[in-house]
Amino acid sequence: MKSIFKILLVVGFACSLWANPVIYPHSVVNAASFQAPGLPSGSIAQGSVFTIFGAALGPTPAAQQSSFPLQTTFSSVSIQVTQGTQSVSAIPLYVGAGQINALMPSNTPLGWVSVWVTFSNSKSNPSPVYIVHDSPGIFTFTGTGLGPAAVQNAVTATNLPANSNQAAAKPGQLEILYLTGLGPITGADTGAPPVGNLPTPVEIWVGDVPAAVTYSGRSPCCSGLDQINFTVPTNAPQGCWVPVWVRTSHATISNFSSMAIGANGGPCSDATNPYGATVANGGAIGLLALTRLTVHEDLGVNAPLDVTNDFVNYTATKQLGGPFAFAPWLSTPPRGTCTVYQGTGDYLSSGQVPSAGQAMLDGGSAVTVAGPTGQQSATLGAGNSAALGSYLPLYGFPNQLVLAPGTYKVTTNGGDDVGAINASITVPAPFTWTNRDQTIMVDRTQPLVLNWTGTTASQTVAILGIDSDLPTNSSALFLCYAAAGAGTFTVPPEILGAIPASRAHALWSNSAIYLMTSTPSSVSAHGLTNGEAAAVYIGGKTVAFR
Repeated sequence: MKSIFKILLVVGFACSLWANPVIYPHSVVNAASFQAPGLPSGSIAQGSVFTIFGAALGPTPAAQQSSFPLQTTFSSVSIQVTQGTQSVSAIPLYVGAGQINALMPSNTPLGWVSVWVTFSNSKSNPSPVYIVHDSPGIFTFTGTGLGPAAVQNAVTATNLPANSNQAAAKPGQLEILYLTGLGPITGADTGAPPVGNLPTPVEIWVGDVPAAVTYSGRSPCCSGLDQINFTVPTNAPQGCWVPVWVRTSHATISNFSSMAIGANGGPCSDATNPYGATVANGGAIGLLALTRLTVHEDLGVNAPLDVTNDFVNYTATKQLGGPFAFAPWLSTPPRGTCTVYQGTGDYLSSGQVPSAGQAMLDGGSAVTVAGPTGQQSATLGAGNSAALGSYLPLYGFPNQLVLAPGTYKVTTNGGDDVGAINASITVPAPFTWTNRDQTIMVDRTQPLVLNWTGTTASQTVAILGIDSDLPTNSSALFLCYAAAGAGTFTVPPEILGAIPASRAHALWSNSAIYLMTSTPSSVSAHGLTNGEAAAVYIGGKTVAFR
């Protein structure tokens, strides 16, 4: 089990720039999920392990408590949690200059509290934190709260290998999931944790399929560390990145992680993901696309309008590989299922989600596009994309769209890492999102049905829903894949519940839903393991999540 718990210890920053301790804004988070405070699972649970990020918080080098009873002052670091006249002492587990991992006492008062760090008699600024009874966070091997979960395959009582893309779980197999935030205990948090189920109701899903739970309580090794023993459903989808998430008290949904599932165990596979093997084994992937994005805007505007942009984008990445490899957008969930990416920042404006295990490659920045409407040369900029045309039907702006249906020749100039690409891309007629205009207020407690026409039997529609909560600088998006040839998809309420509610003030949230199709073909270039050129159509709609 030692290999599992290596992921639970995050190396602290090595230096500090301030003499007095400083807690950064919005930087007291669940130690497993790192969920931003503005997200549904962004509160800190009684009895859970949490993380404080800042500067001059503790010693250099960092130190860790390793024996019971745990002390409330360690390496000259103490943590006070106050609410009015009430005060409790959190238990420092790992202390460093830039990061502290600590245990929130089980008797911490519920609601808003202030957290202070004292190091060598110097006290930090207070940080507001919302305390709840339970708020689950799943540990992941990437250390980001995304990707492969800290799961063990219970082959036998003494044979507990880590679930990975080289050691998939079998349907019906017992698994052990490690997390924090299942709720308080009645005894002292400073002693060895009690063994037994906690009273908090716990549910777990594997690829949108509920799994049977046989244990949900503290793990015997470590204070504040919880574990859930569950059985992989026999009808769970198989693949290398099958989504896994937890809900407590029938209300609070954890971060979304993944696990590998295969009929025979061993190395995983996913026939619907052409890049799965390269992500797992390492290699270079190049993605070149001609994209049309049309967004129907009818919230926060004087009158409804469709805004359309044509652009070319090209990204080349080096996948580092490994048993716990994960790359958002490439480590896709199985068809018919959904996953959620949650974190800090404005996802809708930046187009970025947290990532690990890959590095950008230089594939050149000059692109030429020649097709039915003529030829254009463009230079890739921010987001590895370049505008080709647009239509904004306001103030008499002309229609300057260029990606009409037809065949286009697209060439790149190549770069230091990846050679030039010469691709032929056929842009088809766009599909029609038939219930788009009726999709306005999304009730997160009810299934969301989306319908479309105009796709082929081999095409897959991806559904992306996003809400960026600007006051708390946090975002969450769900990503679902319909089965090939489908004309409808239902997003479960368990997925929608992981998205924050939109603010009443239209300028405080960025919320939208997108349906996306791709018509890909393989391309080759020097330095690429896998290359793809595609025509992409994205139909978007502004919404409000309630």
